[in-house]
Amino acid sequence: MQKNPWTIELLFGVVFLLLSMLTAWLTSYWALSFLIWALVYIIWKWIELYHFYVWYASGSDLKKVPLSSGIWEVLSNKVIKYKKLNKKTLKNNAFLIHQFNTTAQALPYATLLLNSNFEIKWSNQESQKLFGIVEKDLNSKVENIIRSPNFIKILGKTDEVNDVKIDNPTDSSKKIQIRLIKLSNKRYLLVARDISEQESLRKSRKAFVANASHELRTPLTVISGYLEMLNSANDLDEIWKQPIHQAQNQAVRMEKIIDDMLRLSSMEHGRYLERDNSKADVPKLLNSVFNQVKTSTYAEKHALKANINSELTIDVDTEEITSLALNLLNNAIIHTPAGSTVSLEWFAEGTQALLNVCDNGQGIEEKHITHLTERFYRVDNSKDKNTNSTGLGLAIVKQICDNHNATLTITSEINKGSCFKVYFPIFS
Repeated sequence: MQKNPWTIELLFGVVFLLLSMLTAWLTSYWALSFLIWALVYIIWKWIELYHFYVWYASGSDLKKVPLSSGIWEVLSNKVIKYKKLNKKTLKNNAFLIHQFNTTAQALPYATLLLNSNFEIKWSNQESQKLFGIVEKDLNSKVENIIRSPNFIKILGKTDEVNDVKIDNPTDSSKKIQIRLIKLSNKRYLLVARDISEQESLRKSRKAFVANASHELRTPLTVISGYLEMLNSANDLDEIWKQPIHQAQNQAVRMEKIIDDMLRLSSMEHGRYLERDNSKADVPKLLNSVFNQVKTSTYAEKHALKANINSELTIDVDTEEITSLALNLLNNAIIHTPAGSTVSLEWFAEGTQALLNVCDNGQGIEEKHITHLTERFYRVDNSKDKNTNSTGLGLAIVKQICDNHNATLTITSEINKGSCFKVYFPIFS
C-alpha cells in the first residue's frame, strides 16, 4: 500500500512540535524553541528539495537517487517509476524502428518519407539505386532530385494518392512509376519502381499488334475489293449473291476488329503514358455523340433520350471520352431489340461525375456481367450481333476508365434492362 506523503509530513510536524515543546520546557524559552525547531524543519526540507532538483535536472540517474522523506521521497519514487517505464518504452520503440528499417530496406521499391514541404526525411537503399539519393540529400526538397515537370505537378495536388510515369532521373532511357501517398497534413510517402521492362514488353506487344494488323489489313483490302466487285456484277448467278454478301459483311467486320485492336493497343501502350488531360467541354462532346448516334440508320428503330448537365466539365482526354460514349451507346442499341429505349445521362453525384447509359432491353444474366469487359467475350452469339459487334467495345471502355482513374459499374435485370455507369473523379 502506497504511503500518503501528507500523513508522513504531518507526523514529522508533530515530532518537531514535541521537540520544540520539550526544549521550551527545559529552557523556559518557548518562543525561541518553536522558532529554532521550525527553522530546522524548513532548512531540512529545503535541503531535500535542492538535492531532488539537482538529481532531476541532471537526468534522474537511477544509481544516484538522493535520500529524502515525505513528499520528496514520493516524488523521487514517481520519477524512478516513470523513468523505468520510459526506458522500457524507448527500448520497445527502438526495436520497432529497427524492425521497420529492416523491412523498409528490404522493399523492392524506392521509398521516401517526405514532410509537408516535400523535404526528404528518410529513404531506403533502393532510393539510392533508382534516384541516386545519399545521406547528404536528407532534408533536401525532393523536386531538386526528381526534376520531371510531370512529377512536380502532382506535388501541388491534394489527392490521397497520385501516380505518374516519368523518365528515370539518372538514366533517361528507363521509365519509372512514382506513387505519392498523403499520410497526413505533414507527411507524404513516395514509392517508386523501375518499369522499364514492362514498358519494353508493352512496346513489343504494341509493335506486334500493329504489324499483325497491317499484315491482315493488306490481304483483307484485296479480298474486300474483289468481293465488292463480285457483289456489284450484273451477271452474277443468284445462288452466289447471298454467300458473297455474307463474306463482304464479315470482311467489313474484320476491318472493324482490326481498327478496335489498334485503338485498344494505342490506349494501353501509347500516348496515355504522357497524357495531358485538360478541362473539356464534356456536355458539348456528349451532345455531339448523342446526336450522331440518334441520326444513324441502325438506331432509327430505337428511342433515344438524353439528360446532360451543361455546366459539368472535368479533366479528360476528349478523343477517349468520345470513344467511350460511342461504344456504350452503340452497345446499348446493338444488344437490345427494336423499340427499346436508350438513355444517356451526365450529372454530378457527390464528388464524382457520372456518365450513365441505360436501356430497357432484355437484360444480361448475372453470370456474364463480370466478363463483359473481357476481349471478344460474347453473351449473344447470334449472326446479327456478330456482324454489328467486334467484341472489343467494352474492353476499350474499361481501358479508357483505367486511363482516367474512373470506375465502371454494370447492373442488369432480366427483362428490365441494363445500366452502364462510369464514375469520374472531379478535380478542383
